[in-house]
Amino acid sequence: MAAQEGILFIATGEQHVHEALENARASTEHACGRPLVLITDRVGEASDAGVFDQVLVHPDPVGGYRDKIGPLQTLPFQRTLFLDSDARLTAPVDALFAALGAADLAAVHAPVRHPPGWSDKRVPALFPELNSGVLLFRRGPLQRRLVRRWLRLYDRLQTRCGQTWDQASLRSVVWRLMQRRGLRLAVLPAEANFRTTKPWVAGQGLPVHVLHGRVPSAEQSSLLAYLNDNVERFRTWAEWFDLHPESQMTLRIGKPAPEPPRL
Repeated sequence: MAAQEGILFIATGEQHVHEALENARASTEHACGRPLVLITDRVGEASDAGVFDQVLVHPDPVGGYRDKIGPLQTLPFQRTLFLDSDARLTAPVDALFAALGAADLAAVHAPVRHPPGWSDKRVPALFPELNSGVLLFRRGPLQRRLVRRWLRLYDRLQTRCGQTWDQASLRSVVWRLMQRRGLRLAVLPAEANFRTTKPWVAGQGLPVHVLHGRVPSAEQSSLLAYLNDNVERFRTWAEWFDLHPESQMTLRIGKPAPEPPRL
């Protein structure tokens, strides 16, 4: 019988494919027996690595954020965990699929709630962007409608105002489908999508389940030990850098927002 739950990476280009292979390899021990699938433009290279249970050809690679949206229209599992190429599992994935529950989509709010660029002003400010690098989907008509509309709005924004960032379009589409079509969204805590490039805090009582960011290989084991060996305390980026002043991890804080483009 085909697996009902699995993990999906989408990666195009040599750098991102190598990154996906590395993070999928690291994720295997936490996948709890679930299959891992890669959609890519470098099928032969990825297949030869022997990391993924299945490697599928990307239908329309262009390079950039758009590459991950289109393939999400046809998910390989009834319940799919999508991971960016720079994300990896760091705790058993069972908890993530359990958190999806009866929802159609589960995601974590982006640390930068409203970045520069176009933003749908008809969506309430307190419904900020969702980080699109870790998404849990329940396959079905609403999920397919969501991805189709996301891709359509993404293309419109890119054409009309040159916006290549994908989360503003996702925010707009998710909100409208929640209001008009009954899309069920489960908002997960930061530990389900732990962005290392922004000032971070791991909440007391939860391990980090997905580490999302490019951590130098020499620091990965010590960072995970800091984050997950003792979860009965807050763990913060400030303390990490106090304990490891030689750390090469980088934070991207961003710049003041320019005037947003208009459609």
